[in-house]
Amino acid sequence: MNLPDGTLTITGREGFTTFIKKQLQVRFVHLQWVDYTNTVRVRVLTLRHFQNLLQLGQHLAVCRHYLSLIDIALPFTDRDPERPSGQCYLIPDFDSLRLHPGHDEQAAIFCYFGQGIPSEPSLSAISLSFKAPTCPRRALGQAISRLKQFGLDSRVGFELEFGCKQTRCDTGQVKEQVHQSSGLRALESFMLPVLCSITDALESVGVPIEQFHCEGSENAYELVTGPLPPLEAVDSLTTSKETARRVCRHQKIDLTFNPSPPAINGLHMNLSITGPETEILEDYFLAGILAHIKALCAFALVRPESYDRTVAGQWCTGRYVAWGTENRELVVRKRRSCLWELRVTDAAAQMYLFVAGVLISGAAGIRNKTKLTLLDCPADPALLSADDRMQYGIEDELPSSPSEAFRALLKNRLMVEHFGEELLTTYVAVQEAFNKQLENVGPKGSDARRDWLTARI
Repeated sequence: MNLPDGTLTITGREGFTTFIKKQLQVRFVHLQWVDYTNTVRVRVLTLRHFQNLLQLGQHLAVCRHYLSLIDIALPFTDRDPERPSGQCYLIPDFDSLRLHPGHDEQAAIFCYFGQGIPSEPSLSAISLSFKAPTCPRRALGQAISRLKQFGLDSRVGFELEFGCKQTRCDTGQVKEQVHQSSGLRALESFMLPVLCSITDALESVGVPIEQFHCEGSENAYELVTGPLPPLEAVDSLTTSKETARRVCRHQKIDLTFNPSPPAINGLHMNLSITGPETEILEDYFLAGILAHIKALCAFALVRPESYDRTVAGQWCTGRYVAWGTENRELVVRKRRSCLWELRVTDAAAQMYLFVAGVLISGAAGIRNKTKLTLLDCPADPALLSADDRMQYGIEDELPSSPSEAFRALLKNRLMVEHFGEELLTTYVAVQEAFNKQLENVGPKGSDARRDWLTARI
């Protein structure tokens, strides 16, 4: 529950007790959180220690910089005299509790990154209030609450694209396979049992998978998750990525979510809204998203490689701020009433912040009754003349680099109001430091840089 002053209230501890009584084999508990660079971090506690913490009303304390690290380094704080001091707390969201895929003796819980937690519980044992101003998970939770003020619920699903290559055990050379978009022969060559294993592992812990298939780029595949409430959906996406990595690693298959050529992997988000008067509100909602899409690119397109997907003519995102019914060359594809596909993101995106930004943008559009001036575009805007684009109201292009997107984010009043200046300035500083380190690894397109980035997406 999100309170007006930004305080969060967590309940559901009793659900953990019920879970453990049913899952007697569990011996370890993963406390997971996702930082600003979309790195999944974890502390693995013994079940005994975690239960002791719950009984005492205490929470695991960690360094306050754990949202801002790049691997093991803490950028841009060298001259901060208070750099070594301070701590935050991992506050379990018990609604996210599930078995860790492929490891039945381990449970996993996603956590808020909280501040100012007393060592003794200030409320009852079943409820805890705290603040988490820099936490991406908190930002998404508050965005969901803002949309609910209009009587609207939302559901989110993802289309996760990734590249896979099989390696011969004897020579270490890549085994070439024929690849055809949605081709059965390509799928059965070696990936069908692998994708089945990934799907089974996810379904067994409650992550709904709708389908998988061969994608349109060589050695590329897509896994589609079913619609869930936004916070659960992003948790499930995170679990899906890490599960795909684990299964492929065990099968000696090289997996990459890298958005740069040859695969140009994306991560499309399917978003629906339900509630009263949605036939009136849906255009306001879409108009709000499009009005803030440049700032949202700061969460969606965070690496220089991400902008390979915004080149026109690739059926990815396109260059222009536009939308169209079943148009796959635009940033927003409308699938039907109150259901859209946002095609701008890739797997490097900070998805908690992106989904939060989308929801607050849509809610702002409803609140302000923002008129949808962009018309339904049936064409690739890059192939239209400027005059023809104007007939659809298309004028603006997406940012052309992370720096341009970051500037748009910091200038956006709505984003600053919702996320807070501390979160946004720290987030941008971390992403800029990451991109600087990426530049130092090697020039864009080099093997060294591609490998370094692949290991971190």
